[in-house]
Amino acid sequence: MLAPLLASLLAAASAGERPRLAVLDLQTTGGADSAVSQALTDSVVAEVSRRGYYEVVSSADLRTLLSVERQKQLLGCSEGSSCLAEVADAVGSRFVLSGTLAKLGDSYQLTLQGIDSQKAQPVGRAVKIAKDLEQLRGIVPYAVAEATATPLPAPPSKVLPLTLLITGGAAVVAAGILTVDGFSKDGQLASELERSKGLLDAQSYRAQATAIGTEKTIGLVAGISGAVLVGAGIFLWPKDPLANAVTLVPTGNGVGLAGVFP
Repeated sequence: MLAPLLASLLAAASAGERPRLAVLDLQTTGGADSAVSQALTDSVVAEVSRRGYYEVVSSADLRTLLSVERQKQLLGCSEGSSCLAEVADAVGSRFVLSGTLAKLGDSYQLTLQGIDSQKAQPVGRAVKIAKDLEQLRGIVPYAVAEATATPLPAPPSKVLPLTLLITGGAAVVAAGILTVDGFSKDGQLASELERSKGLLDAQSYRAQATAIGTEKTIGLVAGISGAVLVGAGIFLWPKDPLANAVTLVPTGNGVGLAGVFP
């Protein structure tokens, strides 16, 4: 199902004729905030439009195109409702994307389903669990891709953070070598001074002590710089938006676990 649909979408895009996809407002359940649901609907519309496989018709567009009575009839469609086909027909859209946003304890569950109204069958379906709003925004591209039978987003680049980690690690290792070598030379110089009973040439002693101090300073600076680079690499390392998200949810017998498990 997915491969033929994707092939037809790519062919249509290359010909400059993208199929229409109507995106309905997300329905809220389980105490999800309607403001969050509306913001997420906007994110879904923007993501479908950005991907370029479909010509997007949003609920705002539907309100402009349809009469007030027709809006009441059609815009309340759920993903299992037969009126999804009527929505598609009303705006000349072959595909309809609907979904729900549910609150599960402190987590969120986003469900999206794409429908092909001509064939009266689902195109794709996505159910994603997010532990917080930040992760919820991050999973939108993946949910949209699965529900519309289009390619998954490319993974974020790790080149910069990996470069920072390698460079920082090398700097820390170099700092350790310089510091150990500096303290070793410092000890040797002190031993030499003790053996000579303070009769070392003053100029030579000062020169060696200065060189050792410089080496230890360079080691310290390299260590600090390396630690900063490693920290930056860790901070910039791309987070997995589909990472495990598990939450406790109320059930008829108490509570249960729901979410994405390892």
